[in-house]
Amino acid sequence: MPATAKKRRKKTKNKRNVELPERSTWVEFSAAIAGGAILGLSAPGLDQWLLAWVGLVPLLLLIAGSKNMADACFKGVAFGTAYNLVYLNWYLSLAPLNWLGFNDWQGLLLSGAAWLIVSIHQGLIIGLFAGLFRLIPLTGGFLPRKLEERWHLPSLFLIPLIWVLIENKVGNAPDALGVPWSMIEYSQYKCLPLLQAASWVGGIGISFLIVATNVAIAGLLATLSRKATWKSLAAETTGVAVRQVLSIALLIAVTYGCGLSSLTANHPHPTTSLSIVQGNINIDMQKTEHRFTLTEILSRYLKMMDACPKGICVLTESAIPAYLREQPETVEVLTLAAKHRQLDLVVGAMDRDSPEHPYNSAYGINSQGQFLTACYHKRLLVPFGEYTPYLVQYLPDWLRKLTNTPSGGGFSAGKEPAVLPLTSGRLAPLICFETLSPELVASSARSGGGLLVNISDLAWFHDSQIGKQMLAFSVLRAVESGRYFVFAANSGPSAIVDPNGRITASSKPGQKTVLTGKVGYSSQVTPFCGWFR
Repeated sequence: MPATAKKRRKKTKNKRNVELPERSTWVEFSAAIAGGAILGLSAPGLDQWLLAWVGLVPLLLLIAGSKNMADACFKGVAFGTAYNLVYLNWYLSLAPLNWLGFNDWQGLLLSGAAWLIVSIHQGLIIGLFAGLFRLIPLTGGFLPRKLEERWHLPSLFLIPLIWVLIENKVGNAPDALGVPWSMIEYSQYKCLPLLQAASWVGGIGISFLIVATNVAIAGLLATLSRKATWKSLAAETTGVAVRQVLSIALLIAVTYGCGLSSLTANHPHPTTSLSIVQGNINIDMQKTEHRFTLTEILSRYLKMMDACPKGICVLTESAIPAYLREQPETVEVLTLAAKHRQLDLVVGAMDRDSPEHPYNSAYGINSQGQFLTACYHKRLLVPFGEYTPYLVQYLPDWLRKLTNTPSGGGFSAGKEPAVLPLTSGRLAPLICFETLSPELVASSARSGGGLLVNISDLAWFHDSQIGKQMLAFSVLRAVESGRYFVFAANSGPSAIVDPNGRITASSKPGQKTVLTGKVGYSSQVTPFCGWFR
């Protein structure tokens, strides 16, 4: 064979040796995207909850087979971004943004950009998980093993631990602009027997169990395949891998069985009537079609309150779009209405201790017509919606315009939980996205809140799945705290959730209505609320 032909053949072979890994990488990258999108279908509203128990297996195998940490992180980000794009599809419902001065196509473009940016941001969290997974020496089985002169730790325990720490505590820290929205445990909000364990271990414990199940399945596949690239998941023998799966299955069965018995446990008897005044005053009505005056808003709510039985009446987030302490006439109208109708009122409005420190707040008025001096200031603010992160000052003016807030320039964050001593009992308010935070809910329960009421305004998101997802969050918070949890949304859906996570009353979104049900108060602190900070 001529030398030139041999040289040409050698180049082709070398070229193939370079291209094949690249081609394989793109196949794996596509598999990561597809796997993430499929797992996203487990989100509340899409409700394919079974996928959560197997949907992480492809990601775990892809990370285990990655060439290095950068490759693992890249696959993790791809998987996580696709997962969140499906989970957070309600971001597209921010459009139209005509009330901000944008036309239809501009509103759709901006909504799409927000959807993509937030999904990538959340995807980076899973990328961080993938990097730590790849960094720590792991192996299958129940005990550490010494391989290649180095001790390897059991992946069955370490991988779920890394997941819950990264997803729940590190990656979603407020200082990192994290919003702990797409937690995998929320996929199980309808599986009440399983969720009863949350009163002890919280949603993070449910997440640990879900991830451990995925690890056990991935470990069995890795062991059976005998691929060297999956050794961080493979057990020493097939028997050990099978025992991993059976052990997790037994743990799920025991958790489920104990949950079934817990569903019949005695909880505070629902003796108090509670009504949610769902006014359905949305952003479009306030800013474009019709700008409601305070007098019109009060008149609307007073008429709706006629349908409320004696007990508790909840007016949702920003129901009174004013600094309530500075509106003595409005306060007088509300106190007279509370006394006349014998209602304990929870009212969403604003407060401030100086012009530079406005707060998104919740006030209380008892059924004797007493306006409570203490009110609650929202602690967990929404980046860009309720406060402007420091870096935004460097953005163009047209982008900074999107950070406008109801108070005109952003809210300040409250520091402490608050308890409203109403006639019917001690009620702890929360506001909007705070139903995402088990930390804040636990602190409100420890502070003496016997009933938890979250007031919200979802009109910004029009007709989307965000309401169903926030109801799923509320279910977890009710079980974790062992309390009735009320989710009251201006435009719906609103719901009353009992301490076992049952939704005992609910309303449809986009309706002007009064939702009425029964609640009870509790003074007991669950083990989860006792230890979780």
